Amino acid sequence: MEKCYYCDTELEKDDVALCKKLLGKKIKQYFCREHLAEVLDTDVDTLTEKIEQFKEEGCTLFI
Repeated sequence: MEKCYYCDTELEKDDVALCKKLLGKKIKQYFCREHLAEVLDTDVDTLTEKIEQFKEEGCTLFI
């Protein structure tokens, strides 16, 4: 199981998929939703909405 690079929290599969989708499939460092929001200068609610959007679009990272 992947952990957040900053806080060492175990990540849910959707958080790992979101990092790969937004940062690239070859990334080595993953982030929890809170820290990913900081890295991308956005908020957690927006990232949660993006997860749902990607799922609706059929993105295979979110299966």
